[in-house]
Amino acid sequence: MRRNPYYSGPVSDHFDGRRFFNPGSDVADKTLRDIWRWRKTSTPTPWPSGIDIVPVLPERSVQDARVTLVGHATVLIQICGLNIVTDPLWSQRAGPAGFVGPKRIAPPAVAFNDLPRIDVVLLSHNHYDHLDVATLRRLVARDEPLIVTLLGNDAILGSAIPAARVEVGDWWDGQRLSDDVEVVIVPAHHWSARSLRDRRMAL
Repeated sequence: MRRNPYYSGPVSDHFDGRRFFNPGSDVADKTLRDIWRWRKTSTPTPWPSGIDIVPVLPERSVQDARVTLVGHATVLIQICGLNIVTDPLWSQRAGPAGFVGPKRIAPPAVAFNDLPRIDVVLLSHNHYDHLDVATLRRLVARDEPLIVTLLGNDAILGSAIPAARVEVGDWWDGQRLSDDVEVVIVPAHHWSARSLRDRRMAL
């Protein structure tokens, strides 16, 4: 049995000592046979070659609150003087290498060079379209943001970006970002994986 390469914490109501799970959910992991059957019986949706996006030029700092959808799961949250970005993805592909994975068909609504200084990055899970190491390296080199993420993802980040400042938490853990702003990690019925062999080994 393969050990968990990311996390070795105590057993809990959503971690069995090796894998995380959604309490009360009886959804089983899909097998290769399930995926093959789905591919053979589903009708593919036509995929556009591109989508036009109206570019946005955000302010450097906002004292009240402003939210800008950059694309996919990437959102720029500006609140109480903080600039926070969720699941930043400015790469052309979401995958383990620059030439593998789904290709972007819409440019980010905010160009990387138009981003204000980023204070905090929130990472929801480790799928390649949410934890994009190439983009995170650029942000860490430029702004040195605090990265707040879930159990196990700190191992991925520590290996790929040793200079990253990372705070990790479990469900319902809070992280105070300033006197006025706190983020809390809440459960989501989803799963993590960065390969065929590490499904649900990070929260």
